[in-house]
Amino acid sequence: MEVWFVWLVRLMYLGVFLMAGGMFFRAWAIAVRKDYRYVADWRGRKIGDGKAWAKTVLAVNTLCGAGLLGVAIAVLLLGLDLTTWMGSAAFVLWTYYFLLQLASQRSKRLPN
Repeated sequence: MEVWFVWLVRLMYLGVFLMAGGMFFRAWAIAVRKDYRYVADWRGRKIGDGKAWAKTVLAVNTLCGAGLLGVAIAVLLLGLDLTTWMGSAAFVLWTYYFLLQLASQRSKRLPN
């Protein structure tokens, strides 16, 4: 394998930890600090009434953060190959994206 490709994969692997950390930070900010500005979609746009949608966004951030962390730990413990862990991480990230989009669309349609 080319050296640059190995380093690129290593950087992407470290990025999985950073993304999981960001999701856990959002969950912590919503649950502990009651900071409802983190009740937002993946681009940072607010989702409806922050207090009303806090539990949903908290659950999405916690579950997807745990999923990404689980994939990263499985790489170390089980020795997952590149395509398996990248596919798993992509599945978690797309799930995160679509669940937050779903929450955002539902908040626009449902009355407060």
